[in-house]
Amino acid sequence: MARDYSKYQFNGQELGKNRLVLEVVKQYVVDQNPTYKELLDTFPADIQGSRGLFIEKSKYDALPEEADDKKNNRYFTKVDEVITLADREVLVTTQWGVDNIARFIKKAKSLDFEIGEPANSYDDVYWFLGASYGGDDDQTERFLRDGIWQNGTDGKYTDKVREINKGDKIAIKSAYTQTHGLPFDNKGKMSSVMDIKAIGVVTENLNDGKTLKVDWQTDFKKLTWYMYTYQPRIWKVVPNNKERRALVDFTFNGAKQDFSIFVNTDEEFNDVSITSSSDDSSLNTILYGPPGTGKTYHSIHAAVKAAEPEMFNALGIDESFGTTPEQRSELTRLYKELYNSGRIRFVTFHQSYGYEEFVEGLKASSDDGNISYDVEDGVFKKISVQAEKFLKPKEAESNYSFEKAWQVFTEQLSEEEFVEVQMSKTSFKVLDFNDSRIFFEKKSGSQDHTLSISTLRAIFEERREYTSGLGVYYRPLVKYLKELSEPEQMSAIERQNFVLIIDEINRGNISKIFGELITLIEPSKRLGQSEAIEVTLPYSGDKFSVPDNLYIIGTMNTADRSLALMDTALRRRFDFVEMMPDYNVLHDEEGLPFKVESEGFKIDLVMLLQTLNKRISALYDREHQLGHAFLMPVVKAVAAGDDEKALHELKSCFQNKIIPLLAEYFFEDWQKIRLVLGDNQKPKAYQLINQLDVDYEVLFGDTEDVGDITDGVQDYKLIKADSELWTAPLTYIGIYSVGSLPKGEG
Repeated sequence: MARDYSKYQFNGQELGKNRLVLEVVKQYVVDQNPTYKELLDTFPADIQGSRGLFIEKSKYDALPEEADDKKNNRYFTKVDEVITLADREVLVTTQWGVDNIARFIKKAKSLDFEIGEPANSYDDVYWFLGASYGGDDDQTERFLRDGIWQNGTDGKYTDKVREINKGDKIAIKSAYTQTHGLPFDNKGKMSSVMDIKAIGVVTENLNDGKTLKVDWQTDFKKLTWYMYTYQPRIWKVVPNNKERRALVDFTFNGAKQDFSIFVNTDEEFNDVSITSSSDDSSLNTILYGPPGTGKTYHSIHAAVKAAEPEMFNALGIDESFGTTPEQRSELTRLYKELYNSGRIRFVTFHQSYGYEEFVEGLKASSDDGNISYDVEDGVFKKISVQAEKFLKPKEAESNYSFEKAWQVFTEQLSEEEFVEVQMSKTSFKVLDFNDSRIFFEKKSGSQDHTLSISTLRAIFEERREYTSGLGVYYRPLVKYLKELSEPEQMSAIERQNFVLIIDEINRGNISKIFGELITLIEPSKRLGQSEAIEVTLPYSGDKFSVPDNLYIIGTMNTADRSLALMDTALRRRFDFVEMMPDYNVLHDEEGLPFKVESEGFKIDLVMLLQTLNKRISALYDREHQLGHAFLMPVVKAVAAGDDEKALHELKSCFQNKIIPLLAEYFFEDWQKIRLVLGDNQKPKAYQLINQLDVDYEVLFGDTEDVGDITDGVQDYKLIKADSELWTAPLTYIGIYSVGSLPKGEG
């Protein structure tokens, strides 16, 4: 069900869809003074859907605090929101979307209630643009005077400027931070602030990546907005969540700022600002949590966001609600596109993974029995070198192409016995080459000399200097190659971000893998920063630093290794983001938990997973919980309306994933596994693991040799894989609700 943030007119008020329902029901009760039955007859459950519009307050109050309806605020419960009828008090549901709100409005209009159509209409996109290009160089006055807005002269954001269309609404903004004098009690904490200095409509985009012609609103008075701000020059705002809609209404529609949308559950203000220069993505991040919590998927999510923040924002993902199937599909497409272009790379650490694979190492190769050793770049060095090329914007320029020069050179060598390369006082002959090396002969001496093609490329592209040893051969060869072709017109370069995803980062030996580079990944030590550090690599001798447009995203399974045991050097240099089981994804679009229906029973997937995890946390720890991903095949089947398939997916999940994982967690301690599954509380007929007494007299005869080991010894037996219990709904319901099982069975 699509989310809807429209405002409706009723009784002189401007209301969101949820509040509209409450106010209409209130008015109906005032007018008609109905009984509960009469209210249900007037507003039947099918208007809303599976939940219905109402719940009796006494029944709601009797629910446990951990109940879904209470935890997720699924009813209006404040004193002035309770509906008092002639015979009882009731609460109105907050669960409304674009589909069922339309049914409700139709019903309300049939009762002669006047409801105006959505009060605000929104464009697809709004632009919040900076006007200061360094220090106090504020261009706002000039922009208003000349009827324009202009990008800076640093070559940044030119493609973004070209996206702005004639008719788009824009605002000039200036973001900063403030601690004192805030219009709300922020308890001494700093808040982000944004001044809105001008608004207007674009009348023409000159499409030069720089200049817009704008019809500025002449009577606009400066506004100040608090929280949810953005510092970089261009902010594309798609009004698809409550914060963005509120910002648009405040800026362009004259609305007052509602600070309550930024208050969290602890009654403190939650500043959801977007203040970093790379859309709030940390350069070094580790996603950690139990298995099945979506760490690998979220690494894809985070990688696209870091590599292309503009494209990511255009998807309109509301991260507090998750992604829709369409957004997931587009996210996957963008990831594949960025991966294929080399801007995202993926590697998995393991116990034998080392510096040689990650940074650089020597690789032996044989050619006609001759062994040579080449320096081979690892995945981290490769992506760092590539990222450095796009670290700073560059104007279009003429330059030599190694690929073109090398092609001419190899064609020349294939037609001749050798190619002679002149040096300052002598020369050498290039005889042959393979995939990695060039074979040459000195003017006097043997023919078994080689040069590395990768080193030759680095010197050719001026990424490396080679002043000693074989440098006397590399430099003349580079000069020779450049004489073989003309410089080409290279395209202008805009800064681009690159991402390296390291899966299972905690399974590798961090000190061994990163070596001396562990310091270089610190944000302040990156190339492009004032404290940048450069090291000389041990095998190639290359000068190397890590550019500040390379993001590192790691994933860590806390069931494999505790966060407390992580390498201290790594912990200091990464931001850690916890990924715990997300029960929200086990709810449908109306906020109701997915349930597998069979034989007249309904298995509540949320209650099932929550109960298992509470028991695991009590018996082990919270880091060994079960992630929501284990149940996603079940959810997909339920969402598709195939309960039979869902039940078989649930069976497969328990047989092949959950129980084997529990056996691993508890080291085959089946008594604890029984406790997790609730078998100790169930009638035997519904137990997945049967507990059996061991008869030592039958096994060993009537002897005292076994001593005291016979006392209290139990054997455990998992039911057969083809047992009907695996597809019996009460088997799973009994895990979280033993009271639902028939008494006296087994």
